[in-house]
Amino acid sequence: MSRTEPDVSGTVYDEEIAHVARAYAQALVNVAEKTGEVEDVVGELEEFERDILRTNPRFAELLASSSVPPEDKDRIINEAFGGRALPTLVQFLKVLNHHGRLGLLVPVAREARALWDKKQNRRPVAVRSAIELDEGQKAALRDKVAAMIAATPILSYTVDPSLIGGLVLQVGDDLYDTSLKTKLDQMRRRLVEGKAREMASSTNLID
Repeated sequence: MSRTEPDVSGTVYDEEIAHVARAYAQALVNVAEKTGEVEDVVGELEEFERDILRTNPRFAELLASSSVPPEDKDRIINEAFGGRALPTLVQFLKVLNHHGRLGLLVPVAREARALWDKKQNRRPVAVRSAIELDEGQKAALRDKVAAMIAATPILSYTVDPSLIGGLVLQVGDDLYDTSLKTKLDQMRRRLVEGKAREMASSTNLID
């Protein structure tokens, strides 16, 4: 977000952006699916967003700027990506340009990946562990999660020493928590509740 843009996160405007980005992402996936290059096109779009837009904010601002004529942006797109990126992606960038939507490249890339993963029965899974998992543990976990969710898991890993031991898996809105910290917290809560019941019972006897 540039300094001149208002903070609209969490507003109706934010939801409208997501809706528009999803529509363009769906169009891109549909076109690329006809030529059997969705994975490559979506991958290149993600690389463009990650390696160019994020690392070159001034270039991102240039593409998103309404003060730069579409014809100039077409020329920039041709010079930067012609012969380097897939023609389908280059053409898609020009479509976004002529509709004044190049500023939506980041959410479009995110939505395109989500749509394609869903079509391929792939689901993102966030994994938090007390220590870093080795490759053998990751492979075993991948197989176990795949059987559990009946889909191909796309695992992302975070180390959280506060867990003490075990894992926490986030699959969409579902949380699977086997951490020792949670078990200790649950045990502590049961002890407190038991103590409270004992005190209540003692009070009743006194009364």
